[in-house]
Amino acid sequence: MPIGTEAIARLVGQGGLWALVLARVLGLCWTAPALATPGLGGRGRLVLAATLTTLIAPVVGREIAAPAGLGALGVACLVEVVVGAGLGWAGALVIAGARQAGEVVGGQAGLSPAALFDPEAGDGLTPLGHLYGLVALGVFLALDGPTQLVLALAESYRVVPPGGSSPSPEVAAWAFGQVGRSLVLAVRAAAPPALALTIAGLSLGLLGRASPSLQLVSLSLPARTLLGLALAALGLVTLAATLGAAWRGAFPWGWVASG
Repeated sequence: MPIGTEAIARLVGQGGLWALVLARVLGLCWTAPALATPGLGGRGRLVLAATLTTLIAPVVGREIAAPAGLGALGVACLVEVVVGAGLGWAGALVIAGARQAGEVVGGQAGLSPAALFDPEAGDGLTPLGHLYGLVALGVFLALDGPTQLVLALAESYRVVPPGGSSPSPEVAAWAFGQVGRSLVLAVRAAAPPALALTIAGLSLGLLGRASPSLQLVSLSLPARTLLGLALAALGLVTLAATLGAAWRGAFPWGWVASG
């Protein structure tokens, strides 16, 4: 009888370990870039989460102690979902910052009336907003981002231990700092073309006031649009380099762990 009780307790403990890993992986799959796409669907995310859990659980299982009791395990799983979602949001903020930079440049170029609804962003985006977001996603894939994301997830069990424990002040500061880094990324990516478009608009305005007969008002919007598209195309290499640095800052545990 004691042998059977011990076997049941061990089975319940192993189930709790797998439940904790699955909870964090599910949170990541619902928010991470390239994973939280509308086309993937709920079933696809569940299958992906189960696959990643099968790969990660044997590696990190020895570092996890499942809490006793179903109530404590349920609370710990909710905390794990939040931790995984926060890790995914760290990457999603990079794409959000890139899209915001594209929106700033697109607004300066007069492309706001051409905004289209983006189901992933949940809002309308100008063509440059779409372009900057796609460039951010392309850089993420070019840097082997999905693999680095899995490495960051595995390393997060050492940085943020599972089971409902409180994160360290360094982890909390990093998490809240991601919002500021996203805003900094938007400003850095949008500043050169937006500043050039602003100077061009002021120059056309001053020239139009100095020579009203030139009728530059009717030509200012097409000129700014063409200039904005040209500047965006010329700045793609610099944009890709800026986004690459942002991705490495978004998942420091993964890239550091892989060297």
